[in-house]
Amino acid sequence: YHQFIVSPETIQEIEKYKNIFDEQRKVADVKIAASKAIEANIEIPNLKGELFPFQKAGVQFIENTGGKTLLADEMGLGKTVQAISWTLLHPEKIPILVVCPATLKINWQREFQKWSDIKSCIINSQDTNLRPIKNVDVYIINYDIVDRMKDLLHKMNFQIIILDEVHYCKNIKRKRTKAINELVKTIPHIIAITGTPILNRPIELYNTLKMLSPINFGNYFEYASRYCGMSRTRWGLDVLGATNIQELSDKLRSTVMIRREKKDVLAELPDKTRVVVPQSCDLKQYKKVEDNLVSYLIEIKNKSKLQAEKSSQVEQLTMMEYCKQEAVKAKLPLFIEWAKDFIEENGKLVIFAHHKEFVDKLMQELQEFNPVKIVGGMEIEDKQKSIDTFMTNKDCKLIICSLKAAGVGITLTVTSYVAFLELGWTPAEHDQAEDRLHRIGQKDNVTCYYFIAENTIEETIYNLIQEKRKVFTQLMQDKTIINEERTNIMHDLINKLIGG
Repeated sequence: YHQFIVSPETIQEIEKYKNIFDEQRKVADVKIAASKAIEANIEIPNLKGELFPFQKAGVQFIENTGGKTLLADEMGLGKTVQAISWTLLHPEKIPILVVCPATLKINWQREFQKWSDIKSCIINSQDTNLRPIKNVDVYIINYDIVDRMKDLLHKMNFQIIILDEVHYCKNIKRKRTKAINELVKTIPHIIAITGTPILNRPIELYNTLKMLSPINFGNYFEYASRYCGMSRTRWGLDVLGATNIQELSDKLRSTVMIRREKKDVLAELPDKTRVVVPQSCDLKQYKKVEDNLVSYLIEIKNKSKLQAEKSSQVEQLTMMEYCKQEAVKAKLPLFIEWAKDFIEENGKLVIFAHHKEFVDKLMQELQEFNPVKIVGGMEIEDKQKSIDTFMTNKDCKLIICSLKAAGVGITLTVTSYVAFLELGWTPAEHDQAEDRLHRIGQKDNVTCYYFIAENTIEETIYNLIQEKRKVFTQLMQDKTIINEERTNIMHDLINKLIGG
């Protein structure tokens, strides 16, 4: 038996280190609390509009991290506006580069227009002569073309880069990831945005963390063995596990990540949030159909009353529906790309469509998510089976519904995300569809995505529906009003199409 004698000096040394660790722990706790904060007193100059308190706290967090931030709030909490607001705090930090999926480029441009006076422009693959544009401070590009434009982008001397849907950079072998890794080396501020529950597979986060904070996350093997359960197999290293997740979460929150969930801030959110996802599509075929429709409507307008009545409303509606379908065809490949990204990152989704050919196409193109459907002509038992599968089977990530067949009487509260591929004619049709998710049992705010082909009849119809919604709020349940609404919207639409 040995007797250890510890000198007073050693005890002092131990106490000193204990105090240092305690201090570090307190600092980390303060930072972790800040990464969950739901209010802050921060004034944002030149912001057009008012932020929710939790969004102000997000801007404050980006400021606290010196603009090297993983902005990981849950979907629907307004991460875009928080990033834009931080750029308004620092008008000297220009130009700014936004990198996002192709389907979100126009949305970013619109958000900058909505919240600020900052001028932005969209970079497309044909812009081979990219150079600074006078009075333009924000350049928006999609991930797919960053690699081939990387040399031009380097020369622009960006001060802030916003990486939206940053999971696009998770695979370090991809050309786009390599290009972005090179690009960020010369950019002082990086705001990486994701809404994914990101701790399921920590390895997918590594590249982003290394960009944001190489001091804390610079060592791949250390990270992979601590947080990804790294093990050697006969095929090489397996890093797809998840270990010490609470520790990783605390480390992220005390260094670079802010994440709030809907349930934390729900008191501040409206029951439903509508988000327009505008798309720039190839409209060559669509324009032919729209020109035919406009010529036809002008012809009717110039006829005598008797002749005009013969060109019945049904005929006009048929031609307008045909025009609407052409707009859907133009945006369908983009919608499918968006839906795949969305489901992979956020889980279950409800899609509303109308025509059989589009429902069938979605079922086929999105079959990896084990979709079910509710459409006209199905037996009640089959409809119920689709609902039950969607509500209870975790592998069934998607239900595709017809506006008519699934508009009322069913409950889909297992998710709080709904997307409209096709539009109806009245506010009531959309309200009823949205309310499949927002019923008793849905505790979350419901986010409703309207995927709209820009410069088409869809854009006009959506805007008319929004206008009518304000007028008819009190009368939604009255069926005669619903029919009147359709007539009114058609009448207004005709006037807009022919410039009446």
